[in-house]
Amino acid sequence: MMEIRLAQNGDFRDIRRYDRHIPAERLAECICRGHVWVLEAEGNVAGMMRSSLFWQTIPFLDLIYLDESVRGQGWGSKMMDFWEREMARREYDHVMLSTQADETAQDFYRKLGYEPAGAFLPPEQDVEELMFRKKLR
Repeated sequence: MMEIRLAQNGDFRDIRRYDRHIPAERLAECICRGHVWVLEAEGNVAGMMRSSLFWQTIPFLDLIYLDESVRGQGWGSKMMDFWEREMARREYDHVMLSTQADETAQDFYRKLGYEPAGAFLPPEQDVEELMFRKKLR
């Protein structure tokens, strides 16, 4: 059985396998603050997503990652829907995310109703980062 749920401290090691983009201490803090969710498959973490607040006001999906064993089964869309519903429940009207211009994830986000919101070139990155937004209600 698959389940999407809020991450717990005990999930840290499993989540860290997928998320090495931020320091371990920061990831632990994100878990404690309720900004990380996991996809659990038969007791094992098979995916995760982490968010923050852009300008401290707009939920921003920092990372979504699915283990290769569960890709192509619709779980990415289900996780996105879960996160969007959770942000709406927390009374946010919009959400945002980004992806590199050379990644196919932008097609996935567009299919889910995300609209382009600009681009920028981050330090130490050779490709533009595309910003997307979506109105929740």
